[in-house]
Amino acid sequence: MSLQELNINLKNYFIKSGFNYIELPLLFDADIFFETSGEEIRRKMYSFTDNSGKEKCLRPDMTVPTCQNFIASNNKSSESKLCYSGPVFRSSPDSSNNSIELNQSGIEIIFSEKNLNNINEMDAYILKLAEDTMSQLNIDNFKIKIGSIKLFNQFINKLELPTRWKQRLVRHFFRRKYFGSLLDRLGDGVGYDTEKKHSILKEKFNIDDVSEKGLKDLISKQNARGLGARTVEEIVGRFQLKSLNVISQKDGKKIVDLINNFLKLSCNLSEFPSLLREFIKSNNISSFESEVKEMEDFVNAVSDKSNIEKYYFDNDFGHSIEFYDGMMFEIYNPDNQSELISGGRYDKLLIDLGSKANLSAVGFATNNNNIIELI
Repeated sequence: MSLQELNINLKNYFIKSGFNYIELPLLFDADIFFETSGEEIRRKMYSFTDNSGKEKCLRPDMTVPTCQNFIASNNKSSESKLCYSGPVFRSSPDSSNNSIELNQSGIEIIFSEKNLNNINEMDAYILKLAEDTMSQLNIDNFKIKIGSIKLFNQFINKLELPTRWKQRLVRHFFRRKYFGSLLDRLGDGVGYDTEKKHSILKEKFNIDDVSEKGLKDLISKQNARGLGARTVEEIVGRFQLKSLNVISQKDGKKIVDLINNFLKLSCNLSEFPSLLREFIKSNNISSFESEVKEMEDFVNAVSDKSNIEKYYFDNDFGHSIEFYDGMMFEIYNPDNQSELISGGRYDKLLIDLGSKANLSAVGFATNNNNIIELI
């Protein structure tokens, strides 16, 4: 079977499964992928500048164009099942001409987020359809890795960290090298603890009273030039607030160890809720029971539709494409680890692209270049 025949076969299979086929352009404004898809895609995009100075690119991905198509043609419908098939283009240092054409076929489901059960049902449905796609191609030697960026975000938000640090860790989780550097910084402590702050104030300003009153008196005695429109009270209040957002080296190391141990959690999907519950209990992480229950409901929904023994949950698994914000998965060949299908949930992408409706979305794409080697 040729790649073109495989593309057509998958296209027809998705149409038969109830999806509407859409033709997508090859050429796009590059900024839409810069803004939505993340560092990995940006690094590999095959882009150029046209005569008007506008940066263009050959499509590196089909999900963003599919969502754009939905928004542009939407006639107040809140749900749609769309499919596509064809090439995407990504530059590659391993290619002799520094570019490569990959063939993808895929589906995207856009729907109203009515309740958690609806979300779990859709996630379970998309996973089952991905399995069925493998069966349609007579491929039975595969495994499924699954993760959840949502679970990671929920965990980070339970930690005793300054808000700005929670936001940094969540925002840069996909940039794994930079994420590691953030953990290193956190482990060294953030800002000054109380003792060190007092020591610096005494050394630099020779004051013993480091209370709010003492700081106000200190500033009031200084030349008022340079204060701008701010009052002494505002300056001291801001200083005290920033002083609260500090983490000692001892506490920072504990938090980093906790994050790393959380990311190490991995096991068969059916066993993951129990493993997660034990981790939360042993580390005294409060108010996480609803998240564990949410994971149990998801596992039950998948178990009702699929052979859950094929699923392995890796808590440190994450796509390089940053628009995913929930469940993520990959079907791969266990013999050489090559990716066959990848996908997940991306609820915020439609809003980022201009949708006025609050919709959910989930989908996957096949890697036909790898699949063709198995059939």
